[in-house]
Amino acid sequence: MEIGVITNPNSRKNKGRPDRVARLQQIVGPLGEVRETRTVDSIKPVLREFLRKRARYWVADGGDGAMHWMLRAGLEVLQEPEFRGATLPLTLPTNGGTIDFVAGNVGIKGNAERLLDRLRGAIEQGHHVEEVEVDAMCIDAVEVTPDGDQPFRTYGFASAVAGFAQRFYDKYYDHDDPNPTTILKVIASAIATLPIGYSPLRRLPVLPAAIRDYAPSFFAPHRVRVTLDGVEFPYASCSSVNIGSMSINLGNVFRFFNKADEPGRLHALVAATSPLESIARLPAMVAGADFGGRKVRDQVVREMTVEATGDELLAPIIDGERYRNLRKVTFTVGPRVRIPKVVAD
Repeated sequence: MEIGVITNPNSRKNKGRPDRVARLQQIVGPLGEVRETRTVDSIKPVLREFLRKRARYWVADGGDGAMHWMLRAGLEVLQEPEFRGATLPLTLPTNGGTIDFVAGNVGIKGNAERLLDRLRGAIEQGHHVEEVEVDAMCIDAVEVTPDGDQPFRTYGFASAVAGFAQRFYDKYYDHDDPNPTTILKVIASAIATLPIGYSPLRRLPVLPAAIRDYAPSFFAPHRVRVTLDGVEFPYASCSSVNIGSMSINLGNVFRFFNKADEPGRLHALVAATSPLESIARLPAMVAGADFGGRKVRDQVVREMTVEATGDELLAPIIDGERYRNLRKVTFTVGPRVRIPKVVAD
């Protein structure tokens, strides 16, 4: 077996496509297997089968979120006694999400059908498939549950941890069909409602809450303690906390973590800026340039820890997936991940 594909029939792009498994299986043919994973818990049993059959390629039929859960489940399975000594197969994202920054970073082009067709053709013809190695982040967190604090570990490539970057995703996913244009709509709404949300105008009874509270809910500072390589960030409230192990492009609108592409480096962006100061950094976000300022840390790190110190717990977005009710989260340089660079224009 060469190719193992997991596909989530509940994902936005696969709803209403009951023939999805059959269609992808037709493409990979005898070289692989396509399996449905309706829940996160169903991923591990499938990956165990792929490991037993020695699949060389794992393919996530979806975007960054699908890749995220496949990576997390796969690395957990490799810790089991049966698979100790095995290595993570090449993992391929397939441009099925709303952002697809992992595929974009590596240079993967094409949807799942075209990518699988190109991969199968390369294998059948004995052609070399270029591999790209990237760093993942190892993420150790503490979740607050009814039964007490529960530690867990996950993995990822980029995270909006706290502040307006994390709240951006709240607004972004509120839309029925989030896409690159939605990024512009969210930012434009935050800027347009800023004069209302932070002035006596917000007390006007004729204003709907959606307008009155948009900017304040977007820019509200988050009380957290941030430590970068053992050095504490000297502000008790942060406007934004972010970290990545690779440079990312959000819908060709914003670019972040330009310092993260060299091995063994994470790029941390931490700020305690006002709403106006944050807006003033939009050109740097568009250009992927360095941030500046007295209340900003824009630096390479090997470890970052973020701990909630107020009533608001952490709800970081990791590779587009939300983790809720976290008290503390620590990011360190994680395992190297091999990704096949398949290009199907």
